[in-house]
Amino acid sequence: MRGQGRTGSARMRSAAVAATAAALLAAGTGGVAGAAPNGATAATFTLGMPDAPAGGGVTHTVKVNASANGRFELTMEPAEGFRWWNLDTEASALNRGRLTGGPGVTCWEEPFDNGEQRALCDVPAGTSTLTYSVRPAAGMEAWGIEANVSFRPEGSTATSTGQAVFHVLSDDRVEMSYRVFGRDSAGRLYSHETLPQEWEPLAPGMRWDHGSGWGAFDAVTKLSPIGVDNRGGGVVAREPSGTLWYYPASGVKGMRNVFKPRVRVGTGWSAHTSVRGTGDVTGDGHADLVARDKAGVLWLYRGTGVEEAPFAARTRVGSGWQVYNALTGGVDSTGDGIADLFARDTAGALWLYRGTGNAARPYAPRIKVGRSGWNAYTAIIAPGDGSPAGRGALLVRDKAGTLYWYDGTGVATAPLKARRPAGQGSQPYNAWM
Repeated sequence: MRGQGRTGSARMRSAAVAATAAALLAAGTGGVAGAAPNGATAATFTLGMPDAPAGGGVTHTVKVNASANGRFELTMEPAEGFRWWNLDTEASALNRGRLTGGPGVTCWEEPFDNGEQRALCDVPAGTSTLTYSVRPAAGMEAWGIEANVSFRPEGSTATSTGQAVFHVLSDDRVEMSYRVFGRDSAGRLYSHETLPQEWEPLAPGMRWDHGSGWGAFDAVTKLSPIGVDNRGGGVVAREPSGTLWYYPASGVKGMRNVFKPRVRVGTGWSAHTSVRGTGDVTGDGHADLVARDKAGVLWLYRGTGVEEAPFAARTRVGSGWQVYNALTGGVDSTGDGIADLFARDTAGALWLYRGTGNAARPYAPRIKVGRSGWNAYTAIIAPGDGSPAGRGALLVRDKAGTLYWYDGTGVATAPLKARRPAGQGSQPYNAWM
């Protein structure tokens, strides 16, 4: 399972490397790192890892100053702020060459079971210089890459570690992967990744467990898409008593620590029949929230960017919103840089409210983008782009549990492409975001 397999362990290994390294080396610069956990220094490293142009090539060097004969290891993975990559089609495009060394050095490749690459070398005591080439394919995206090194002397558990970051120089940006959240009947919250799509995004087993207690809420919503780097607007959750809580996104790399400790927003939120995150519709860089009261009036709560007081006083958007039985927002489907809102009416038609960036009038007049049939879906959410070609995708689930993507077009009058399959037999979640 992905949530418990090599990808997860690779990221935990990366966190351990970052925590124990004596220095974090900048891209393309040399330096020294390597403190053993017990205080003894098994080795120090000088890393020369310049950026590599797509379609070109560079040579990387690692000088290992070892206290004794031992085992050196090199692995690479996406850097902070980048999603995990497809090992077959994205990681392989880096084209890292085999390591070579001087006298007494023996190097070989020993991939992990899932195909993730690893280079090993037996090096003697003293200083050894290891080199290898990096030749990114011409079409490779602009990845940031962590190079993690370690050394363990023969017969010892003292391990020294080091890390450097370099970049692939390319005009093609790396598409972000976003989290799709679901809550099960036991109140546990899980998340799935939207990219890479070498698996079905909501397939059983391909998920991360974020803990229990979420059954205490009768409404949960993301304020904006949350990337797998745990950056985004966070989540708000309402208790039946009307107390609203805010869970800020942690912004810390790792698959499990998605949220910071929750913050109490206030009471009285049971007066609303719907509470939905909208992304940034006011143009100030902070994710906003809309809430519909029992009279059908929609209210905007502007995001402040302050975790202790995340929302400003509400402003009235308009009346008549009781005709909708589903609202979802947070993504830009029209290509103007402002998050949009989709609304499904009780007849099954889908409407688009294009975000304006104006807090006094956050939405333009509605446009019908789906004439009928949308009431066939039991969930409509906007987790973020659904593919490298997507722009503001919607993910939907029908009554049989089949999942579909609707990628955005960037055109306001026809913002959605034809649906495409996203997976079969999804998890039976009772809340989606």
